Amino acid sequence: MEPSSEEHKKQLYYRDARTGGYYDGIWQNVGKCVFCDLRDKYIVMEENGIVMTIVLYAYIDGQLMIIPRRHVRSVKELTPDEWETMRKMMYIAKKMIRKVHGLKGMQIIQKDGVEAQSTVEHLHFQCMPFDAPDLSSWNYRQLKNTPLENARLYQREQKRIANYAKRFDEKYERTSQIEINCNLLLINDRAEVLLHERPSWAMIGDNWISPPGGMVHDLNRTLEEELAREVEEETGLALEPTKFDLVSSSIEKLTRHRQSPTSGKTSPYIHQFLWNIYLLRGVEAGVNLTPGDDAVKLLWVALSDVRSHPRISPGVKAAIAKVAP
Repeated sequence: MEPSSEEHKKQLYYRDARTGGYYDGIWQNVGKCVFCDLRDKYIVMEENGIVMTIVLYAYIDGQLMIIPRRHVRSVKELTPDEWETMRKMMYIAKKMIRKVHGLKGMQIIQKDGVEAQSTVEHLHFQCMPFDAPDLSSWNYRQLKNTPLENARLYQREQKRIANYAKRFDEKYERTSQIEINCNLLLINDRAEVLLHERPSWAMIGDNWISPPGGMVHDLNRTLEEELAREVEEETGLALEPTKFDLVSSSIEKLTRHRQSPTSGKTSPYIHQFLWNIYLLRGVEAGVNLTPGDDAVKLLWVALSDVRSHPRISPGVKAAIAKVAP
């Protein structure tokens, strides 16, 4: 379908913004994060909450951009799955630039941090087809130091480098390891199991309901203690973690969803984690519950109805079947 004359004018406006000299007047007056409101008609690929898209104000024909749906400023905020998906898209971008535009070279420009991203502050990678050196013109500074002098300036700061490395490990080391998720099968004296509804930003699978629990945040505590904390946040129940019995433990992959804080749009991503499921029997059926955290509604489901329930995941059904055949 051919674009309308008005749309064609708009496309020419985008195309010629850089060489026409009016791009600076555009980005300085945006007033919003344009990467939180991507247009579907420009998107080439999307996977695990990462988008490959055409650039409206491109430097060169065929330029692509890789952006996380989530509004994050730095690569340190990416999950392992998001980072692996970005690497995958960089590979695909280079292959497609060669296939479509016949250019073998590609520069990757990472825009990370507030100063490097002007008014946007949303991490993104520019995948630039490269056909000649004139594409990248730098305003070189008069240098004060020789290469050896610069090396020695950094080398004498080994203690500070070690401190930064330690700080990074303490804050982010777990993001490069597999995460741990713990859930509790809470069964009352009426043979019912407690499950909860999740908000759209925390939806899992096909809008499944799930047992209370969540990700382990403090590895200095036992998994059961972390689970008790999550259960109390989601239900209001203060339970004794030493009474939890482990039912199953497995490595799982699950489709989760993230919601953009600005556009409100949700996007799916694959989450891999260690999944521990625990059991606690004998809770009174009339116990007072208060939904909280990422539980918007609490539901007691009869054990006899679990097998045929359309909104309970196969993994949760299998765990319940172990304790209530």
